[in-house]
Parts: sequence; C-alpha cells; structure tokens
Amino acid sequence: MREYLVSELKGNEILAKPVCLENGSIILEIGTVLKVSYKESLAALNIQKIFIEDPFEKYENVNFYFKQNIFLKFENDLKEILSHHIYKEKNGLRKLESLGKELVTKFEETKEKRALDVRNRSSDMYEHTIFIAILVMMLGKEYGFTRKRMEHAVLGCLLHDLGYRYIDVDYQNCSYDELTFSEERELKKHTILGYSALEQEDWVPEIAKLMVLSHHEKMDGSGYPLKQRSKQKECRMIQICDAFDCAITGVECKKKTIFQAFELISNKRKYEGRMEQILEEKIGIYPAGTYVRTENGRNAVVISQTENAHAPVILYTNGTHSSAMVTENLNREKAPKITAIIN
Repeated sequence: MREYLVSELKGNEILAKPVCLENGSIILEIGTVLKVSYKESLAALNIQKIFIEDPFEKYENVNFYFKQNIFLKFENDLKEILSHHIYKEKNGLRKLESLGKELVTKFEETKEKRALDVRNRSSDMYEHTIFIAILVMMLGKEYGFTRKRMEHAVLGCLLHDLGYRYIDVDYQNCSYDELTFSEERELKKHTILGYSALEQEDWVPEIAKLMVLSHHEKMDGSGYPLKQRSKQKECRMIQICDAFDCAITGVECKKKTIFQAFELISNKRKYEGRMEQILEEKIGIYPAGTYVRTENGRNAVVISQTENAHAPVILYTNGTHSSAMVTENLNREKAPKITAIIN
C-alpha cells in the first residue's frame, strides 16, 4: 500500500483503502480501478491523498528496528496505559516505568544493524512516541549510556507528549501559521501541562520530567515553552528526535519529506551537530517502498535497508512476475548509485 497524491494519478491504479467523505460515507471502495477523470472530482471534494495497491510491497522487508508484531505490542501497551489516564492520577501511569524497561531490554537484545525505515509513517501519537524512544536509544547507545540512564531517558520519551491528554487542539498535520493565537497558545501548553502533572511524582526521575518540559526547546533559545538552552544530553536528544519525527509524520507541523526533515535538524544553532550526524547514519534516506532511478537509467523500488543508510537493497521494476525480478544490494563496491526519486 502506498500513499499517493490525487494530483499524480495516471490511471489504472488500484485503491487499497476506501475513499471517504468527512461524514464517513464511502465514495470509492477498496479494489476500485482508478481513472484519470477521478482527479477533478476528488480535488473538488478536498481529497488530496489516497492509498493505492503496491505490486512490490510483498517483496519489502521494512525495518522499524523491532519486528512488526513487537513494535505493535509496545504501541498497544502504551495506548492502553495512556488512554485510561486522568490528570495527576499516578497509579495507572506508573505502568510506563515497566514498559520503558521492557523497551530497553528488547532494544539490547535485538541488535539490529540495518538503517531504519520511516516511510508510510502516520501521525498516530502512540506510534510517534515508540519511534522517538527508539531514536533516543540509538543516540544513547552511541553516547555510552548506562542501562539505568537509558531507562530514565526512555521513560521521558514515553511521557513527553502526556500534556496532549489535557488540551483540545488537533496536532495532526497542522501549521502554526494556520492556527489562531488561542489555538497556538493551547497547543504549546502541552509541555507545561505534562510537566506539571508529573512534577510531584517521585517515581519519575528528574531528567525524565525535564525531557517532558523541554522537548520543544532549542539550543539557541528559540523553542518553547521557556526559551531555555537545555544542556542535558537527554533533553537535546529528545528535541532533535521529536523535531525529526514530527516532520516526517505531520505531528505539530505540515508533513515533510525525509530530506526536508534532515534539512530541518541540520541547523547546528538549534540542534546538536553530532546527534544529527548519528541520525543520518542510522536512518535510511531511501525508505522501503521508495521508487528510485539509478545512475544506469533503470527504475527500481527500495525493498530493504543495509548498514549503509545511503545504499539500500533495490528491486528493478521492469516486471511484476517473479521470474523477471532482479534485486541488487547497493552497499557494495561499484554498485550503481541512486540519482533520483520517482514520485
């Protein structure tokens, strides 16, 4: 399944998800063969993106560090805990302490060396939170964090957007330029509300509380809520990881491409340069499912990552029959380089 801009429809694509109006009414069913003439009608209904079937998806080996069933388990466990949370009610929330330890244990056991995939991520807050924890653990490993320090940092990740439980502003694919003053102020309150809910909780380490408060701060003091220049490594880690993941998922901002997200965090006045460099080495710039063209002029789709974030495994798309399938690992000497992304 691939997210597709309606404006880019060429005709004969097969719909992978139903197209619905805002009231939930289905106007196009799964399996519909799309026509170019649909573009104008969908645009008139303000439907800009749809999901189509991808004939090469079955060949993809997507890497979210954890296996998909394990990632979903952590995501569902987090949702179960947070969805039942009430402001300043600590007993249920403390289950995050055990969840954080479980995450660190599984991270240490997995030892995944391939670059991470980030394509087709949604703005789901629970998925976003688990992914932030993985990114922070990757940075923590490079910085030589002890087990206890890693657990504290992961707990800060699991709690960082707690404040969204207490506000009523849509954080998905929004732009501050499009919000009213009161909406923007309400949105930015989630950092302080999250911190205040945890301030008196002695089971939450101080560094985790600071991560909740400061995850939107920046090194040059241009962030919010307090315009602080945080020096703690954990705070700087969650700042850069949150900025990156928000950009590619459309949380608290308009959704960006992976290249735009890296450009965003490459600002060394706002984010720590070494952290940005580590993330560039750990996150595949051509995620699984990306259609590309190589320097030899052949079209292909990325099906897996390697240890080199810039050199994935590709499948040449000259046919859809298994007998015609040719793959190539670009992480080797004299392998062709990717020269373009094909939309």
